[in-house]
Amino acid sequence: MESVMRKRIIVIMTAVLVCLSACAEAEGDYAESTIVVAKKGRISERIIENFDKDYYNLDELKSELESSVSQYNENIGGEEIRLKKVELNGTLLTVDLDFTGPSDYENFTGERLFVGTVKDAYDNGYTMDVTLKGVENGDKIEKVQIMGLSDKSIVILSEHVRVRTFDDIAYVSANVDVLGDNEARVLSESDGLAYIILK
Repeated sequence: MESVMRKRIIVIMTAVLVCLSACAEAEGDYAESTIVVAKKGRISERIIENFDKDYYNLDELKSELESSVSQYNENIGGEEIRLKKVELNGTLLTVDLDFTGPSDYENFTGERLFVGTVKDAYDNGYTMDVTLKGVENGDKIEKVQIMGLSDKSIVILSEHVRVRTFDDIAYVSANVDVLGDNEARVLSESDGLAYIILK
């Protein structure tokens, strides 16, 4: 956790660092850092980290976050990112940010994130040279079959995080653990991109 927190702070300091956009969620509905992918492309993430070291400074972190978000929005020329909350409860830090779309998330955090159709992903350079496993029956599909699902929505990401999607999950790559109909976790010990195709 400490290394993840240090990574987050470094990202923020270099001005390149996410929560609930249009959907209403209970405050206690998060036990770990979670990305929420909304139907119209909005991206949110709640970051939950231990904040229990003497050298951690909440005011400094909040100031850096506010400055980074403000600078990003100023450079873009619009309010593409909103910092909704920075809160410390005991030693548990919670940060909520909203992103207008995946590109803002990528540009701000330095992590890869694509949300669109399988065809759009392919057109954007994702070759689909990957094997995916079906959630319902465990059947495996590769590039030809994946491209046959060209109009299906897909989420591709690099961050080791829990993900909530706007529709049920149909297929995932080997580095994704399915937690529920529309929830999964990218395994922390995995390398490379994670692929999630929706129904």
